[in-house]
Amino acid sequence: MIEEVLVEIRKAEEKADAMVKDANAEGKQIVLQAEADAEKQKKETVTGCKEDTRKSVQKAEKQAADKREAILKKGQEEADRLVDDKHAAIESESDKIVEMLLAKYGA
Repeated sequence: MIEEVLVEIRKAEEKADAMVKDANAEGKQIVLQAEADAEKQKKETVTGCKEDTRKSVQKAEKQAADKREAILKKGQEEADRLVDDKHAAIESESDKIVEMLLAKYGA
């Protein structure tokens, strides 16, 4: 009878040892999986941030190009207006000179 109790105790201890080993192995597996998941999430976050940055830069570049075009267009319009004004002034002065010459030398 004592031997039977001792055998039962050994079996219980072996079963408990096996359960502890299984629990430790499962715990290690859970930690490894958590670390892998965290690393994956980190990589996804970095990739997302890089993509957001790329999109922001593209948007900023497009806005800058649009502003540049608007500024150049306005500058060209102003330059064209200035040239037209100067041509008109030159023509007016030329007409005055012609009139003076005609008046002086008579045609």
